[in-house]
Amino acid sequence: MLLKGKTGLVTGAGTGIGRACAMRFAREGAPVALLDISLENLEETRRLILSENPGAEVLCLTVDISDEDSVAKAVEKTAAAFGKLNFAMNNAGVMMTRAPVAEADSKAWERVMSVNLFGAFYCAKHEIKQMLKTGEPCSIIFTSSVGGLIGTPSASDYVCAKHAVIGLMKCIVCDYSEYGIRSNAICPGQIETPMWKSVSGDMSPEAYAKQNRTQNPMRRLGLPEEIAAAAAFLASDESSHITGVALPVDGGHLATNATYFNWE
Repeated sequence: MLLKGKTGLVTGAGTGIGRACAMRFAREGAPVALLDISLENLEETRRLILSENPGAEVLCLTVDISDEDSVAKAVEKTAAAFGKLNFAMNNAGVMMTRAPVAEADSKAWERVMSVNLFGAFYCAKHEIKQMLKTGEPCSIIFTSSVGGLIGTPSASDYVCAKHAVIGLMKCIVCDYSEYGIRSNAICPGQIETPMWKSVSGDMSPEAYAKQNRTQNPMRRLGLPEEIAAAAAFLASDESSHITGVALPVDGGHLATNATYFNWE
């Protein structure tokens, strides 16, 4: 088991990538705290974990990560429940408001930044405080995006936040590597999640399938479990000399300028 002897948390654990990561971390032997704004979704993730592994240690905490006090209390509860905090998957986020820069609604723009950037900062800030107490190797992982590495039309709030998360990750490397804390970001491409489906709108099943085949040269969407596999590696000591990396998990999207090709 990659994570036996370690404890961790996952934000946005109620659905999609966060749920897949929580399930993988538990499968790898780690007690894990599930953080999400929806208690109903958290309970379903816990049910799925326990159906696989009835002995798993799972803590559910409802959190609004755009509220620093809420984050601080959740991280403290996690460390108190498990005795320490070794790794964190800072995954929670919301999608962009679809508008060119000059037409973007400022309040909606601020909301995306408050969750996707400030939320990631609040989580990392309070996770680091707990990790410094362990005297053990620790790892902070962020979910960025291919949109954190390139521009995307009509998505300035999301793209700015995801670029900034990579900057935050690199600053953690500068500030805390000597204390045994590593930090990396995973940059997913198009992944089969409820969030991706919401962006795709009311497409017919045929149109949705065609769109998904044209996103990268592998001609399919990624799966949440494929992001979880990368996250488990980065949380583990198998990646002990890997830090400061923004890792695309995108089916070759970035390597091939996929937007400009017709992979159909």
